[in-house]
Amino acid sequence: MLARAVLFATAVLAAGPTGSALLTPAPLVSRGKRVESRPGGGRALVDGIYRTSNSWSGGQPTNDRPSWAAIELGGGYTRLLAVWTSSHNHDWTERFYGAPEDYRLETSADSTDGANGTWRTAVAVSANPVRTRAHAVDFTGQRWLRMVVTKLPEKVHRWGLQLDEIDVHDLSKGGDDVWLFLGDSITAGVFDRAPGHQPSFAEAVARRHPGYHPAMIQVGKGNLHHPDALALLERALALTPDARVVALGFGSNDWDPVAFRKDLIAVVERVRAAGKIPIVARIPFRADAKEDFPARLDVVVDAVTRELGLVPGPDLYGGFKAHPERLSDGLHPDDAGSVEMSRLWAEAVERLYPR
Repeated sequence: MLARAVLFATAVLAAGPTGSALLTPAPLVSRGKRVESRPGGGRALVDGIYRTSNSWSGGQPTNDRPSWAAIELGGGYTRLLAVWTSSHNHDWTERFYGAPEDYRLETSADSTDGANGTWRTAVAVSANPVRTRAHAVDFTGQRWLRMVVTKLPEKVHRWGLQLDEIDVHDLSKGGDDVWLFLGDSITAGVFDRAPGHQPSFAEAVARRHPGYHPAMIQVGKGNLHHPDALALLERALALTPDARVVALGFGSNDWDPVAFRKDLIAVVERVRAAGKIPIVARIPFRADAKEDFPARLDVVVDAVTRELGLVPGPDLYGGFKAHPERLSDGLHPDDAGSVEMSRLWAEAVERLYPR
């Protein structure tokens, strides 16, 4: 198994997608743009504020009376990536706090107010199972992008539809700076981009590398164990095919180095087979356990990273062992710890960006 994995890694590195190849910018082009919506309040979708009460309340949409928000992006783009988030939900697979069930993305070249004009459907989704997704859209000759929601899950909070952001990134020049963060409850919490968690990973990279602003898709699942990571990855790859980098952060709920190694290699191989870049973080130190299981498993992380020629991930173990006060309960980072984790990630992946 290991020999086959090493041969696979050697072949991938020879082809060049994981080693020193730089990511192509996918600039964020929606921030602060004009938004029209029904019901009103859609400007909250482009203000850069996540996971607060300052979100768009879309009511109780139906097929007969949908809720919609239209962003006037202007011309000049040929391909865009739209990333919507419903961050009042914690886990990626939670929808109760306002995520849509059925929706579509539309574009228009001639609308003047987000409602009139001719609209064409670019993406249509039914039975959406998650709290955030990203969709690539052909935008040649278009000026407006509109999200139309027609149905909510059967079980939903009385608030109805709640979306905090629609980030739109420009892929017209081959942009692939698109990140999928997959992991356990730590991933779900840290990468929600709440105000207390800013600067987020995307903002940290943008400050270091002008012209870049990574698209982020958070795929966190509370109580995730290594045997379940591959199934979660398969679902994430199916629902977010445009991600280029898969940042892996699981192991905090685990203890068996042999079993963990087997599943970690399977996950890394699957990411590479999908043509994407896997990066594995060292499991964070935890101050709430009698035995130091993360240290044992990080020996595996280091070995797999070395043997498969991966881009090394951040040293979250060393970072939080030096600052255990940044763990709110001995396991999960507090606000300062979340900012620190994003910073460590941004520093670790410098080789994917121009110096």
